[in-house]
Amino acid sequence: MKQFVIIGLGYFGRNVLDELLELDAEVLVVDRNREIIDQYKDRRVNAFVIDVLNEANLRHIFPATVDGVVIDMGEKVETSILTTSYCRKLGIPQIIVKAETREHAEILELVGATRIVFPNREAAKRITPLLVSSVLLNYLPVSGKLIIAEVAVPERFFGLSLLQVNLRKEYGLNLISVKNGEIEEYGLFSPEYVFRPGDVALISGTDELLETFCATGSKGKSRRSLPSLGKLFGLGKR
Repeated sequence: MKQFVIIGLGYFGRNVLDELLELDAEVLVVDRNREIIDQYKDRRVNAFVIDVLNEANLRHIFPATVDGVVIDMGEKVETSILTTSYCRKLGIPQIIVKAETREHAEILELVGATRIVFPNREAAKRITPLLVSSVLLNYLPVSGKLIIAEVAVPERFFGLSLLQVNLRKEYGLNLISVKNGEIEEYGLFSPEYVFRPGDVALISGTDELLETFCATGSKGKSRRSLPSLGKLFGLGKR
């Protein structure tokens, strides 16, 4: 069983804790607020109320082997920086820290954070593309510019088979699976499958190709009416 430590039970930290408990991971939580810790006294967690600005305290309570630590100190920027540095000295392999600003994130990276999270910003990036497209239902940035997305099949494809539509040749997209409506699950399909109303396609491709497909698939919207999905996904040039 994997072991994790969560330092600081802010909104982000509490949500990570709930998810880890669902996965049956072994979790140790640390916070200075006893009232917050007491909320988890009936859960399967080891909890400590300590001052995290004391490196010796952390060294004393950390298990011999820890797979990762999640740090959420709210708006206490200096505390999160020092705590991150202490965890690096303890040799924690994964140090995931919630950042408040870009400058904060740069310092966290310098002192040892292996992954920096902007929860509010990342939530916005996930919602905004769905607002600007009538066919994009869900998406997941994978690596570089590669994206996996759920897309409502455009009406013009109804009655056509996968072979006739030929997403790979016409749009440069790969069809992973297809389902109809919210109840049906994704499964295996044949090249002879015929698209019908309510179909949802699970596809993969670059942000630029997906942008083109979503634009041409949106009723009453031209190619120029959609902002760059690459920028919305945070995949644009830096």
